[in-house]
Amino acid sequence: MKFLRLRALDSLLPLLLTGLALFAGPVAVLSDNLGWHDQQRIVQIVLLAVAGLGALTLWRHDVSACAARVPRWVRRSLAGAFGLGLVSALSAAYPRFAALEWATFWLLASLAMLLAMHASKAKTLFDVWAYRVVAAVAAMIALKVMVAYVVAMFVVRPLDTTRLFDGVFANRRFFGQVASMVVPLLAFPLLRGGLSKAAHVALFGLLTVWWMLVIASGTRGTWVALVLASGVLAVFAWRASRGWIRLQLMALAGGASLFAIFFIWLPGQLALHASIENRLANISTLSARDELWAVAWTQVQAHPWLGVGPMHLAAIPMTHGAHPHNSVLQLAAEWGVPAAIALLVPALIGVLRLLRKLREEASPDILLVCLAASLLAAAAQSMVDGVIVIPYTQTWLALVAGWALGVYFRNVGQTVVANDSHTGISLLSIFALAALLNGIFPDVFHRDEATRAFLKEGHPMVTPRYWFVGRIP
Repeated sequence: MKFLRLRALDSLLPLLLTGLALFAGPVAVLSDNLGWHDQQRIVQIVLLAVAGLGALTLWRHDVSACAARVPRWVRRSLAGAFGLGLVSALSAAYPRFAALEWATFWLLASLAMLLAMHASKAKTLFDVWAYRVVAAVAAMIALKVMVAYVVAMFVVRPLDTTRLFDGVFANRRFFGQVASMVVPLLAFPLLRGGLSKAAHVALFGLLTVWWMLVIASGTRGTWVALVLASGVLAVFAWRASRGWIRLQLMALAGGASLFAIFFIWLPGQLALHASIENRLANISTLSARDELWAVAWTQVQAHPWLGVGPMHLAAIPMTHGAHPHNSVLQLAAEWGVPAAIALLVPALIGVLRLLRKLREEASPDILLVCLAASLLAAAAQSMVDGVIVIPYTQTWLALVAGWALGVYFRNVGQTVVANDSHTGISLLSIFALAALLNGIFPDVFHRDEATRAFLKEGHPMVTPRYWFVGRIP
């Protein structure tokens, strides 16, 4: 019995470490002088360093076993992508920064593979604890935002929805990125059933509150992402997803009602001024994204094979951001077109196979429906936002992708892991850890000074990329 408890703890430890990082990101205050973006990046760095060391030691076989389960062409495609990305990083104008982002991406991929293998082995136990992580973090974020709402309404005045997420995220758009992944997952136990009446009401209330906050955030990318995810599921897997879509529509109606009560009716009744951002008036505008896309496309044309170097769009002066707000353009411009194709094609085919599995199975897994919706929404939003850039969002993406991969491969038998697979992953992990440490030191110790100096120079905005000050070098 003691041995079984230790095995269960070993299977859950990477998940619990990831959950701790996700919980600490919007809650822990590492320093009063650090912005939330930098604090969440530091928490992520600690998680990736621990996961990277684990992938070399305690969980070495798990990462390799996960890689062995995917088709050989996928392994070769991803190996080629990271190999080309590494060459691009080493040949870039600022190799230290380029290698830092390359290392972050590799360690995130390793974390996702580690979580996938443990989700496959621990099965229902992993699902239960993974959902507890999602629900606990979602509840804490909602609580912090609603406390900010109460303070704004009755202490600070006036209520301003553009400032509602201060103290949780560096930008309310980052909340929207997280919501695109969390809202689909919150439906899981409600659809699975077996809940007490009190638990059902509480979890549906949490989902409804998150829909209210999605509306309040004014993040158009989230609205579009969730609509597109629902549409894709309806077209490709209607029988499996109709219950999920119906539940989300009910929660959306409840969230819209709560928004009307808390942000329109109540301030009016109390004669309190409320500044509510109306994104419907400019719902079709690109908010200067077309300018960022044009810069990225110019770099694709100028450097098609190896790109300008990971993170290196942040070295090009751009008024509205340090990344192009489009994952495909970012990878193509920075890593090169061949590496971007080698990364994106396996991801696309993987999602299509997941949808086919949902469509063809007689009794589709409702958890896979929720995970598919989460991945689809994240992919859609990554076309107009920095989903693959923001540290807190990256960590969520690793959790969701790893969880989905693990559930998908649950019925696959044991796979023989070749020694060369162990060696290749270990060498890449060692190099990634070295690049991570070399990239963050000594920068990590003077983030506050760098931010203040950036603002003092007269820059009109802070544009996060890796650190809060997005520019390099």
